[in-house]
Amino acid sequence: MLDSGNFVAWMVQAFILVTAGSLLLRVFRVQHPRTELAFCHALLAGCLLLPFVQPWRHPVVEVSGASDDDLTVAAHPASSFHTERPTAHGAVTAQRAPNPVKTGFPWERVARWTLLAGIAAKLSWLLGGLWRTRKFRIDSIPLYPIPESVHAAAALTHASAIFCISTRLRGPAASGWLAPVVLLPESFLSLSEEAQCGIACHELLHIRRRDWLITVMEELAGALLWFNPAIWMLLAQTRLAREQLVDSEVVRLTASREPYIDALLAIARGGATVQDLNMDLTPAPLFLRRRHLTHRMHSLLRDVSTSGVRLVSSYASIAAILFFAGWFALGSFPLTGSPKFHAAVNPSVARAVVAAVIPQHAPPPEPTDQLMTQPVDVETQSSFVPLPPDPHELATGAVSIAATSADRDAVLALLARALQNSNSHDPGTPPFRFDAAFTSSAGSGELTETWLSGNRWRFTVDLGGYSLVRIGSNRLKIDGNHVSQIPARAYMLRNAIFWKYAPPQVAAQIRTASAAWNGKAVTCLLTSNVVGAAAQTQSRLWEEREFCIDNASGLLQIYSIAPGTYTVFGYGRDLQFHGRALPDRITIFVNGAQVADADFNIADAGTVDPALFAPTPEMVANGPVIQTMAPGRFPINVANPLPSKIIQPVIVRAEVDPGGNLIDEEVSAASDPSLAQIALDVVKATNLPHTPFTQREEYINVRFHPASQ
Repeated sequence: MLDSGNFVAWMVQAFILVTAGSLLLRVFRVQHPRTELAFCHALLAGCLLLPFVQPWRHPVVEVSGASDDDLTVAAHPASSFHTERPTAHGAVTAQRAPNPVKTGFPWERVARWTLLAGIAAKLSWLLGGLWRTRKFRIDSIPLYPIPESVHAAAALTHASAIFCISTRLRGPAASGWLAPVVLLPESFLSLSEEAQCGIACHELLHIRRRDWLITVMEELAGALLWFNPAIWMLLAQTRLAREQLVDSEVVRLTASREPYIDALLAIARGGATVQDLNMDLTPAPLFLRRRHLTHRMHSLLRDVSTSGVRLVSSYASIAAILFFAGWFALGSFPLTGSPKFHAAVNPSVARAVVAAVIPQHAPPPEPTDQLMTQPVDVETQSSFVPLPPDPHELATGAVSIAATSADRDAVLALLARALQNSNSHDPGTPPFRFDAAFTSSAGSGELTETWLSGNRWRFTVDLGGYSLVRIGSNRLKIDGNHVSQIPARAYMLRNAIFWKYAPPQVAAQIRTASAAWNGKAVTCLLTSNVVGAAAQTQSRLWEEREFCIDNASGLLQIYSIAPGTYTVFGYGRDLQFHGRALPDRITIFVNGAQVADADFNIADAGTVDPALFAPTPEMVANGPVIQTMAPGRFPINVANPLPSKIIQPVIVRAEVDPGGNLIDEEVSAASDPSLAQIALDVVKATNLPHTPFTQREEYINVRFHPASQ
């Protein structure tokens, strides 16, 4: 991806190539407009395609160690994570260095908005030119009768257009593609027939060559690359080469060099200035550009013919030098992609991490099981490795497959019954206000929301020194204060409130286990895409989600998106809201440690001040909000650095910012605790799925495969 670092590298690469190409044309004195124009277009296209055609550099993740008990993982370039610590309950986590956006000046954000503002300004400039040209066309008067000189020009060029006289112009211009128009100044009528024919030929040749459309495309490319001064030089050279090419063609067709030069000078003496048509504002190919006039005159007066041999030798030399310039630019300022893993094997270490397979998918914003997207063959999976003991894991034996249609319908009906008690933003939900006061491993906080409809709602987060006010107004999300991320525990808790249910996919395998929770009989539904003998395993698999539902009440008791992470719902106060029984307590556990505990309350919204949902100009100025999405799941396969004959999984929970950087990560469950830190390091070095303006929560199954003997 073109993040900020890659973007700067791309800009420097383009600058080097364009500067070298422009200078080489001058050094070799290439005086052949047709090939110059083709060369400039090729150079512009090459700059735009650079990120797609060049090889990207991938950081190397090395695994080395002096012995099986002393194994380290080093990533190049170095990770920005600076501390790793075990929790009181044995969970291994890594903490990221403080986000510089919070404490320093937001340079990256300012640069992003400056870039977008520049593109918008250039596009507005271009649209303004098109609009002004249109006004000139509307105000002009059709040329009638058509002079014989114009008929002669049409016959010479095999092109046609509507000719009009404009009192607002001092120089001719051609515009339009499907219905081209040539605008002529009043001074055109006072010129000699030979001069009129030359001017008309010039404009008709632009029309025959489709130069108006090509110029618009060039201007669009210039708008996208406005930040690169080398592109300005390239576009200027392109315009000059185009005019020189058309000039030479006019002289060839009319065999009237002197009258044509006299026409150029006559219009210049008539006062044609840049201000007349704002010549750089409009994409209309122009007969006269004041800044190019001298170069064009010299080209016409010299009438230098360049031999084919000299052209070929010049461009061969230019191509060779440009190749070395490109090699230097790409080698010195490479684009950086996802990391590759490399084994640095010590003789005393028989195995090391040698490969990582990173899935190239982006989990959708709704809850879905992303761990396995295709049926899984039991012989290549970790299904036989038992889960670590956990008091919240209820599916510990006597697991059966819901194989028949009747069995599946029964368990899905149980899940649907639980869904009916879910608080959501579904259309028709009565307006409500909820608040969830919570304690967490990050401190005490509170979540609140007042929801009137999908078009009017207000959500707040307070946790320590962090504060967020977000409103929904006419399906727009607007923040009261700009934030670069949402705290992990607040994010997890909000997911538990709104997205605690994730219905299984149609093709998913469903297994069930009977258990007891707080003295009540519950049924645990296990969903995944695992097939084969592993499905007969009498315990929960690493690949499965879990829903444990009270048989009598139909209320969800425990939801686990991945082994080690459990959300427990309590109903001690019998909280009711319009026929729905909602949990009044939500507790989240990760790797045996309680990380969040919330008291939940909900009531009718009642009378609400409309001003709470009205965005202020200051709020709108904060720009796009950082959105959140339901958790996703995917695997990463690596070689096991420890002696093992089976696949050993480690589940890592990670939060990813819009740029693909890790905000927070922790181990959810590990089949072997000694692999926990290695799994965290692998995740840090991985180019994780990310979405613009979106903070993602991912559960990553780092699967350590037995190394080859």
